[in-house]
Amino acid sequence: MWMLTYGDMVTLVLTFFVMLFAFSTIDKQKYVQIVSSLRSALGGGIGVLNGGTAVEISGIRGNLAAASYDQILQQLQRILGKETTRNNVEIRGDGKEITVSFKEKLFFLIGSADILDEALPLLNEVGEVIRDQGLTIRVEGHSCDLPISNAQYPSNWELSAIRAVNVSKYLIERVKVKPENISVAAYGQYRPMVPNTSAANRARNRRVDIIITGDSFKKKTNNDYKVNDDGGSE
Repeated sequence: MWMLTYGDMVTLVLTFFVMLFAFSTIDKQKYVQIVSSLRSALGGGIGVLNGGTAVEISGIRGNLAAASYDQILQQLQRILGKETTRNNVEIRGDGKEITVSFKEKLFFLIGSADILDEALPLLNEVGEVIRDQGLTIRVEGHSCDLPISNAQYPSNWELSAIRAVNVSKYLIERVKVKPENISVAAYGQYRPMVPNTSAANRARNRRVDIIITGDSFKKKTNNDYKVNDDGGSE
């Protein structure tokens, strides 16, 4: 009788590892569901035999199967679709990196680095994608060529820098994006998207860009995941 039960259990374990091998991408939620189903089938335990070597996947290093470039791009396009039609946001991709460009009119008052309340829900949604997928980003501040000089920001460079810092701090403190996955840069008026030859062009150049870097889309190899002798995983 025990041989029948043991055979069923071994078949379930084999099926589980075949599924992991067969699927090139699997999101974290589905992975957790698979593990939970397997645990239920084995009566709530993972050990194969009492006193024997356990077989267990005890966590995920980074993402078990990181989302692909196309998947992230499509997800951001769904989230930001309405704002892109209003010209408040632009999404650009070159096949290696993805840039989400938030315009000043959506995020900031002129000459201010304080994020507007109405921009926060959108920033939350983008931040959740970055956080949940473990993406590496660079937050860049940009301005147009019109000079600014006030007590708080003596130049466009300082203004663009503080705007980028404030967006980064919000993602870290409120959305819980890992700080080690974020870098900050400020370019002032020196990297315009389009020539500063009209009011419309200047409005496009006043922005904060969130750039999802190419490191986010590097493929993991089978060597990234292995089962330890004691049943743990690395």
